[in-house]
Amino acid sequence: MTGSVAGYSWRVIEEPTTGTEIHNDVLAEALLEKVDFTNADLDRFGEDFLYESYIKVGDQYYTPAAACASCTRNERWARIQGGERRVHNWLGKQGVALIKVLKPIAVRKKKEMKIKDVLDSNDIGHLNDRREENRDRTCESSSNRPDFQVRHEHAELLTIYIEVDEYQHRSIKSACELSRLNNLLACFEYQRHLVVLRYNPDPFNMGGKRMTCKDLPLVEREKLLLRELNRVKELAADPTNFKDIITVIHIAFDCDCTTPCGYVHTDHYEDQVAISKAYQKMGLA
Repeated sequence: MTGSVAGYSWRVIEEPTTGTEIHNDVLAEALLEKVDFTNADLDRFGEDFLYESYIKVGDQYYTPAAACASCTRNERWARIQGGERRVHNWLGKQGVALIKVLKPIAVRKKKEMKIKDVLDSNDIGHLNDRREENRDRTCESSSNRPDFQVRHEHAELLTIYIEVDEYQHRSIKSACELSRLNNLLACFEYQRHLVVLRYNPDPFNMGGKRMTCKDLPLVEREKLLLRELNRVKELAADPTNFKDIITVIHIAFDCDCTTPCGYVHTDHYEDQVAISKAYQKMGLA
């Protein structure tokens, strides 16, 4: 089973061999006292949970007790107690529209904001979650937007994006992500090469080993990201350094390596024919 789960209730499981490990001190401390939580508790945890998520607390492992979307909605409503429920009903009868207030971006995109802090602290110019610069506004795909557009000295020759792929964006097919990048490329007002650095802040598999943030700390991953970014920026001065229309650099993603690989792997797409072949290989003809 895959996908997200609310995380209201947790259960003890045997030591897992697969799944996504959570490192959350607030949640771990709370699980020492109880396994059922309220909306206020979930807000304190500040974490999105997957069905396959698990956390180690002492000598025990916990995972969210799975619930369907309908059950989750019913449970959320059931937790609005007495007076609050009556107020909601009364406001509804008065024609007052109740809307969900989104959490601040810094809460909803905590891991993305961490990379923003890294870029800012290293004086790397960028746009965060904005439409492409230098795009053709008449293109129907021009509303696509990367997480970060890096501003650099040779931006007229090479476009650099950074994508923060939590849990490697497992819920999105690789072919769909490649199609999105190709759409971004197609919307450039003036054609140029595109380099995308995809950064995963969560656990991944290297060969048969599960790599968590304890094995490869976030600070080390951030150093890898900065190293690769600075290397690309230096090479951007000479456009002949980039033979491919799209280059994708994966940092801390799943790989089959059984010997040290540096946690960095690159995919090259020389032209549209190469992209078409990749579509077919990934099941999106």
